[in-house]
Amino acid sequence: MVDMSDFRGIMKRSLTIPLDFVPYMEKHKLYEFFYELVTQLLIQQPEDPIVFMKQCVQHAIRKRDIPRVILIAPPNFDKMTLAKILQDETGVCPVTLDDLRALASAKNACLYYDANEIAIRMKEILMSGVLHNSGWTLVDIPRNKKEARALQRVGVIPTHEVEADSRTMQQLGRDCAALTKIPKHYGAPSLFRIVLIGPPGSGYHSLAKDISERFNLICVNFNYILRQACLQETALDEMRRLCEQRCEQQLKPEIRIEIVKQFVLRSECLKTGWILTGYPKTVEDFKLLDMIPTPPNRVIILEVDIETCRERLLNRRHNTDESEHDFTSTDSFKIDLDYELNFHSENHRNVIEQNLREYKENIESILQYTRNTASVMDATGKRTLVRERLEACLMRPAPSVKSRIPEPLLTTEPMDIEFDPNDEPDPSIFDDIRVPEPKYSFI
Repeated sequence: MVDMSDFRGIMKRSLTIPLDFVPYMEKHKLYEFFYELVTQLLIQQPEDPIVFMKQCVQHAIRKRDIPRVILIAPPNFDKMTLAKILQDETGVCPVTLDDLRALASAKNACLYYDANEIAIRMKEILMSGVLHNSGWTLVDIPRNKKEARALQRVGVIPTHEVEADSRTMQQLGRDCAALTKIPKHYGAPSLFRIVLIGPPGSGYHSLAKDISERFNLICVNFNYILRQACLQETALDEMRRLCEQRCEQQLKPEIRIEIVKQFVLRSECLKTGWILTGYPKTVEDFKLLDMIPTPPNRVIILEVDIETCRERLLNRRHNTDESEHDFTSTDSFKIDLDYELNFHSENHRNVIEQNLREYKENIESILQYTRNTASVMDATGKRTLVRERLEACLMRPAPSVKSRIPEPLLTTEPMDIEFDPNDEPDPSIFDDIRVPEPKYSFI
């Protein structure tokens, strides 16, 4: 017998998206897509919502992420010049009140000062499809709150609002162009999954600890989790043998990514997000990291002069009693005088030079691979200033570009596909014997 009280308790629970589903939704922008779908569905209220949604999906496949911009500026600001700069940078087409008047007959021209008429004519332009490929920028409309609400009621909803300020016209235009490349955020669930890369001596370990505390993230130090893996039994003979040798350089890329993958897929990392240091070190590592179920969504590369890093590393001292390294440079942190500190041996100097050399050999190829998906940040100066720069970098929207991993090409030839008698036929063959579907237009 079913206990109805248990059923009622389940029904009262708030519905949440499972954390391991979030990376997939982020990658394919599903939350934004369904938000847009439901918005248009409720605004247009079609007679056949199922057909409308089917056609809306087809429309979204062809015209997704087209920018729709509204310029907000004082009356004396030259918004048309800004719109032209934006058009030159991105191809977005300006739309003015004069464009709406041009569609009207002389008899109805005066009505275009009415908010509802402006909205209707704007909707007609958009539903004609002439701006589906380029996107649009509203230059001198809406002029007031009434017109803005009228546009909203008919489904003319921007993806970006640009407000003029004290920047020069050219700078504002470039900034607007960069803004239109960033998809609008609809409040979709999102967690930081950060890769922090920098040369040895750049202070990335200390920065990662600060950022993990500031944003409540799990700090994932690859060297630490590698040592932890060395202490655990594993079914992979090769992994156990290499871990017992405590030699990271001998680990194959597939072993390194498996160690990282097992850690970042833990429940605490899925729940709060993470910041990873010490990995990836090569492009091959990065490609493998991008293919795990929860790939990084922010990549920060610290830019510090190699000579500065070398000086910091060589000036570091270690505790001779406990053999622990001071992970921070002597110019940024206090040293506990209760311990006796000595300089590192000549062997350690050789290790420093080798680590710096490996970083220089790999960083250029990593930059080429990450392209515009990575944020390169100046990490010189005091620790507090660098931390503030990193926090500001994370608070800004992530660069909006295509995935670093290309989609696999289809290798199946059409003639190689066998006919299945159970396949559904082309629905167009029924057009003569049933009522055809209504055709909807989209903004």
